[in-house]
Order: sequence, then C-alpha cells, then structure tokens
Amino acid sequence: MGDLEEIRAYVQSLEKRLQIAEARAEAVEREAELQQSRAVELSARLSAILSISAVLLISRDVDAIVQLVVREAVNLFPGTSAAHLFLREPESDRLVLWASADEEGRPCGPGLAEMAIMSPRAMLLVGPELELALDRMSPHNLAALQDGLPSWPPYSALLAPLRVESAQMGALVLYGGVHAHLYHPRDIPFVQALADLTAVAIDEVTQRARAVVLQRDLALTQSLHAEAQARLNTAQAQLLQSAKLAAVGELSASVAHEINNPLYAARNSLYLVEQDLPEDAPQRTFLAIAQQELGRIARIITRMRDFYRPTRAELAATSINALLRETLELVQTHLRHGHIQAVANLEPDLPLTIAHADQLRQVFLNIILNACDAMPRGGELRVTTQMLQARPEAPSTIGIYIADTGVGIPAEHLPHLFEPFYTTKVQGTGLGLAISAHIVTQHGGRITVESEIGTGTVFTLFLPVNA
Repeated sequence: MGDLEEIRAYVQSLEKRLQIAEARAEAVEREAELQQSRAVELSARLSAILSISAVLLISRDVDAIVQLVVREAVNLFPGTSAAHLFLREPESDRLVLWASADEEGRPCGPGLAEMAIMSPRAMLLVGPELELALDRMSPHNLAALQDGLPSWPPYSALLAPLRVESAQMGALVLYGGVHAHLYHPRDIPFVQALADLTAVAIDEVTQRARAVVLQRDLALTQSLHAEAQARLNTAQAQLLQSAKLAAVGELSASVAHEINNPLYAARNSLYLVEQDLPEDAPQRTFLAIAQQELGRIARIITRMRDFYRPTRAELAATSINALLRETLELVQTHLRHGHIQAVANLEPDLPLTIAHADQLRQVFLNIILNACDAMPRGGELRVTTQMLQARPEAPSTIGIYIADTGVGIPAEHLPHLFEPFYTTKVQGTGLGLAISAHIVTQHGGRITVESEIGTGTVFTLFLPVNA
C-alpha cells in the first residue's frame, strides 16, 4: 500500500512538471510569434519609409508633399484617428495647418503642434502625460482641437518636430483613438524619420524656389549693370570726345590769335596800295583777288576761334540740382561696385541758370569719376549745392562742392591739375580736368581744388546765375 502511494505521488509530480514545461513552451512560442510579428511590422515600416522617401525626393510641390505625409502616416501607424501637419509662416511666425487626415477632414487648431515644434526630438504622450499636456493648453486651442478630432479624448499621441539643422519649420502630430496605449515607444523613431524626411523635402523645394528667384534677380541685376555700364561707357566716350574737341578748340584759338595780327596787317597794306593806284590800273584786279582771299582766311580764323565756344542756340535755362542728380544716377553701378556711399545735400529752390547742360554734365561726371578712382577701397562721396550771398555789384553765384574721402592729391600736383595733357594716371589723357576748367570758365565761373593726403579732396565750382 505504501509503495502504491509513492508511485501515485511520483506520477502527480511528473504531471505537474509536464504542465509547467508545456506552459513554458507555449510562452516561448508566443514570444517567438510576437518577435516574428514585430520583425514583419518593422520590415513593413522600413519599406514604407523608403518608399515615402523616394517619392518625397522627386516631389516639387509643398502641398503634394504634406498631403502624402499625412496620408502615409495613417497607414504607418494603424489606429490613428487624426494626423495633422503644421508649417510655420515666416511672416507671422505662427503655425498653420497645411494638411490633415482624419475620418471627416475637419479643420483644427494648432493643438499639440506648439509643444511638438519646441521639442528637440519626437515624443510619445500616453494617458496622464497626454492629459497634462491638454490641460496646459489655452481654452481656445483646446476647444479648437476638440472640434477637430473625430474622437475625444485621445489616449495617446505621437509628436515630431520638422527641423532642418536649427530651423524650426513645423510639426507632425498623430492622435490615437480612445484605446489606451495605442502607440508604443518603438513608434517614436519611425515618426521622427517621417518628420525628418518631410522637413528635408520641403526645405529642398523652398531652396529650389529661392534659387530660381535669386537667379532671376541676378539676371536682372546683370542686365541693369550692363545697361548702366553701357551708359557710362557712352558718357565717358562723349567726355573723351569733348576733351579732344576742346584740345582742338584751344589750339584753334591760339592759332587764330597768332594769325590775326599779321593777317590784318596784310589786309591794311593791300588797302593802302589800292588807294595809290589809278582807277584803270591793271593791278587792281589782282589786289581784289588778294583782298578776297585774305577775307576768306579771316572768316576761317573766326570759325577756328569759335570752334568750342557754345553758340547761343545751345544755351538754355538749366537746373544744376537736376544735372547733379542725373550724373549720380548714371554712376550708381560704379558707386555700388566700388563700395562708395553717395550723399547728396542739394539746396532746394536753386534758381535756374543759362548754361550748356551737356557740357556741365560732362564736368560733373569727370570730377565724380575721378573721386571714385581716388577711393579704391570704398568711401563716401558727398555732393553739395549752396546759394552764395553775392556782393551788390556781382551776380548771384551757385556753389557746387564735390568731396571724397579718398587717398588725396600730393601737393606738387595741385598747381598743374587743370593744365592740358598733365596726368598722374597710367592711361590718363590729361585733358579731363583741363576741359572741365575750360567749360566752367566759358560759363563765367571758376573751379578750385583742395586736397589732403589720406583725408580726401574737395572740388569747388562757382557758377554765376545768368538770367
């Protein structure tokens, strides 16, 4: 009897051990199935992320990108009741809902997006953590969120910021249904990867659009620069031509002055000879021819003397301020490329003066270009006009001051600046300032210069106000 009891107890012990082994085997099998399920899920999610990234890389439209992301987010995280993607507006710095995916497509306020965009990485809010985050929202935002979700309250949420380097672009927020712990911490890397892909795709589209705008602006700037350079080249060519004409004019005036004296002496001598000849003398014919030819020479000399003197038809009422503004506008590109700041302090209501506008414009252009050349590292160009108090017996005078902060002019060069063909430039003609002084003098004015090495130079023009 005792042996039978021992056998029965032993059998019962074996049965219990067998049950425990079977339970452990079932647990291992369930764990294996769970691991296999998770592996399949992980593989599916990785494939989905790769597919999404391939589509995002070729997309060229922000709306298409965000719509794709919220749609795929619902597929990646089953049980999601709503997916919202917000982008930051650069002008107002507020979050704007760009895309949503829920059962009814309702509009929604920023909700937890304000919390997501401030977070460095993605996060999972579940149960009490989510309740605490909702309690911290303003009543207005909470009401807008409640109206925008198909089920309330959510028991879990996935939040991910959209960032490129340090730039905060927006946020992706996924809301779970009413089932507690719908999302799991292993979902965090996937939602962050989706948010990063979205941010990179949107940034690429934005940068591409910005590059197009910059290219268009660059093309416009180059076109304007080419146009301004062409105008400047034309003006410089006109200035050089004027310089050549002025040199010829000065030579002509000098030659005319030297020829006039012997010419008039020859004409007077012929007149005296003619007075002593009889009326029927055959020499009178030759004397008439000689006087006629000497008269023609005198007229040629007169035209030579007036070669570069403005005729009355070329003179007109002229605004000095308007000429200076036009000249500064002409050299804007030159000033900008030379990092030169132009400051115009023009006295308003300056009276008009009778002048040759083109010649004065060439004077101003020549002096301003010389000032720019004197500032190779940039500086300030200041142009000032002033109505000077005249003496009772003298005409009213306009003072024009063109000052630069350039390298200055050595003292030994100052006395020779207005001499023809005197220059310190390698490719200079030495005629610009000489012609400028000539033009100012022909207008009844005068020009002076003051300079200090390392400080700058001031050209001063005094022009009378001619009625």
